[in-house]
Amino acid sequence: MKNALWYLGFLSPLSLLYFVTGNIAFAGFAAFVVYFTIYGENDERLQANVGLATRNTFLYVIFAGAISLIYISMTKDMSYFPQAFTLLFSGSIIICVLSYFFYNFQEERIRK
Repeated sequence: MKNALWYLGFLSPLSLLYFVTGNIAFAGFAAFVVYFTIYGENDERLQANVGLATRNTFLYVIFAGAISLIYISMTKDMSYFPQAFTLLFSGSIIICVLSYFFYNFQEERIRK
């Protein structure tokens, strides 16, 4: 499991397409760079902490998605969809990794 998650970090160079095309949606791929940091974790602890972190990510996607859809429907401006997608995509990755680091820090503190 840890190797499969570690390989997600190799999606981060896709963010360089932002500088070529100018499309802000490609900048969201920069959030994958943090997946390089979880390579050395053992499988049992990783699985438990990822389960807790994805719960927080699910809540973020539900609330941020609902708020962005409400905002887009109230303004009637469809040009906000790429920004909303980037917000959901990169935000969910960042929330998941930060939550994972928090739960991992809590577990390390309990062990000592």
